[in-house]
Amino acid sequence: MQLVLRALLVLCLASLLHATKNRQATDDSARFGQRTRLKGRTVRLVLDPSLLPEIASMSGSTMANMSLSPWAYRDSCVESRLPRRISHAQCLTSGCLSLRGGGEDAALVAKPINYQVLVLHRVPRHSKIAGRKARTKYDFQLGTEVITVGCTCVRPSVIRHQ
Repeated sequence: MQLVLRALLVLCLASLLHATKNRQATDDSARFGQRTRLKGRTVRLVLDPSLLPEIASMSGSTMANMSLSPWAYRDSCVESRLPRRISHAQCLTSGCLSLRGGGEDAALVAKPINYQVLVLHRVPRHSKIAGRKARTKYDFQLGTEVITVGCTCVRPSVIRHQ
């Protein structure tokens, strides 16, 4: 029985590799940057629009207001980037709120939580046709951005001098 399952797994992997190797790129493609092995190759980019209502219904402001190190969101909009709008958290206090409700606790410090995300940048494709006005075409270049997703309380690091 195990031999049959192993053979089936090998056949599935072989067919997947064959299908990936022979797939032709379509117009819905993204061109990778210079630092990858895939330079110059195109891959199909599929964005699932069914996830948008689920993502939009989550409220980050509720968690931000309940935290001992509250934060607020500010939006960054770049027209040539996908996604165009990214929200960045900004810590509202330098310290952390006291559990007893008496303001900030000086024994703790509010620090940002950073996260690296993948983005696509739309860059104009260089046209080699001279003397003719052609419609500008674009490629998408894969990149990363570090965003602040929230704030947390930490003990301050103290370096003692002797």
